[in-house]
Amino acid sequence: MIPVGGIVSGIGDLVSGFSALQAGRETASLLQEQGALTKDDYFKQAGLVRDEGHRVRAKQTMEYISSGVEAVGTPQLVARETLRKYTQAAGSLETTGINYERLYSKKAKMAKQEGQAAFVSSIFKAAGSVMGG
Repeated sequence: MIPVGGIVSGIGDLVSGFSALQAGRETASLLQEQGALTKDDYFKQAGLVRDEGHRVRAKQTMEYISSGVEAVGTPQLVARETLRKYTQAAGSLETTGINYERLYSKKAKMAKQEGQAAFVSSIFKAAGSVMGG
């Protein structure tokens, strides 16, 4: 005969394991969402940097023209270099955003796996409790 205490303990183990499974899933979902939001923020910042680069380049070109200098040759190279630096900075921001998204994705996967492992462990623990071990 299986002792009632073992059954109650086994049910408690299963409930605890299921709670850990649900918590792992919820944490994983939140981490995935945080990763996507972080990536989006970095991409928005990158867009602002690109826009600023175009504004600065246009301002440089207008300053050359207004001062009577043709926007060819060296002035043109300076404007291109300015835009290149802003574009490079924007690309770095996007790369950072992608890397953060990957990091959060890995953390989410780990949280989910930890929840699953806790649930599986609770099954064995419950079985041991029910069997009197």
